[in-house]
Amino acid sequence: MSYNFRTLNYLGSKLRLLDFINDKVQEITPLGAGVCDLFAGSGCVSRKLSQSHPVVSCDIQAYSKIIANALLKRFSIDDSEIDSFFKRLNTDSANRLKTAFHPLIVLEQNSIATKNIEVLTDILEHGSLEVFNIEHNVSCLSDLLDSASNCLKEDKLDDVRSLISRYYGGVYFSYKQAVDIDIVLEGIHTFVSMENRDLFLAALLSTTSDIVDTVGKHFAQPIKARDSKGNIKNTVYNKAVKDKTMDVFPLFREWLIKYKNLSRSEYKHIIMQGDYEQCLKELPHYVKTVYADPPYTRDHYSRYYHVLETLTLRDTPKLSTVTIHGSTHISNGIYREDRHQSPFCIKSKAPAAFRKMFELVSSSDRNLLLSYSPYDETKKSHPRVVTMQQLLDWAKEYFTSVEIVSAGTFKHNKLNSTEHFLNASEEAELLIVCTNRPK
Repeated sequence: MSYNFRTLNYLGSKLRLLDFINDKVQEITPLGAGVCDLFAGSGCVSRKLSQSHPVVSCDIQAYSKIIANALLKRFSIDDSEIDSFFKRLNTDSANRLKTAFHPLIVLEQNSIATKNIEVLTDILEHGSLEVFNIEHNVSCLSDLLDSASNCLKEDKLDDVRSLISRYYGGVYFSYKQAVDIDIVLEGIHTFVSMENRDLFLAALLSTTSDIVDTVGKHFAQPIKARDSKGNIKNTVYNKAVKDKTMDVFPLFREWLIKYKNLSRSEYKHIIMQGDYEQCLKELPHYVKTVYADPPYTRDHYSRYYHVLETLTLRDTPKLSTVTIHGSTHISNGIYREDRHQSPFCIKSKAPAAFRKMFELVSSSDRNLLLSYSPYDETKKSHPRVVTMQQLLDWAKEYFTSVEIVSAGTFKHNKLNSTEHFLNASEEAELLIVCTNRPK
């Protein structure tokens, strides 16, 4: 059975490179030795490597830990338990949540049915109830948002039970989708045992990744409804029809069954949440190879997946702000104020971070496989914080053997554009193989 499995629509995903990465790991890793996936992200590399090795999967983000658990650990759950879960979702609080958002749901559905892009645009630009409660922006939604807010307060539902609906309803998801996500999330925390919870949460994370109404299926920012002249784009309606009409419950069930039916290796795996230094310092002695795919651009992954992080943590985060022309506003992306800022994405901090990674891996007598996508200034890719030459120079300070292996022609997923892929390049994806074996 294939160990290539997509969990999320993920920036820089290595899904189509798994066989290549796995082959290189096999070449330098002793039989039966452990492997660390240092920046696990969507978990696809961890799962692939788990077929042949005990894996330590590590990432700073909580959602990544959930997904890694769902991919690597063994669960005991049958179809009857899944059926029972769905039957228990029709709770009193679920019905009251639906009632609170019903007028907004009807407005949005009618605007899609009648192709009313003006209302759809207002929803995209002003639809977040949480932002409305902070800024009190005036729009055609104001009365309905105010009514929904009062209804939640009266029913004492203005807490985590309405988290996704309040923060992201209308913006990243339709109001109905957001309410349904909250109902499923409440059901997971109420009815699912701790032993099986990560399986259900991972399925919900995959569901939200599929339905989000954005270009590229990430959460860096909502759809930009207007062009540079302030005119509403025709694509607003097309995206709404495509994404906002997807039904949460059947899609969530599909994902849940997919996760449940995954083949799982007999190895014992470890899932860690923490930064790269912490992980490397705590690796068990049997881990002999580290695979690292750190970010290389100024784009922090926490910006692209902050909604997944909030869903996982199920807290009520303070939102980050921006100042425009002297006025302070909630950021357009509705970001968490505390989202992680990776040193690998910061030009002044990246050299020290890479050197520390090289030092920790080499000093523990482990091999390092480092993924890198070269930057071509003639292409539309984002500039790299560090160059290939810098990486090679630093690596050679700590390892006796440093080699470059190319994956060949490969097109990277470009999630911040309507274009699906960057132009192909013979060096679109490279592995820097660092060992202390003789050359």
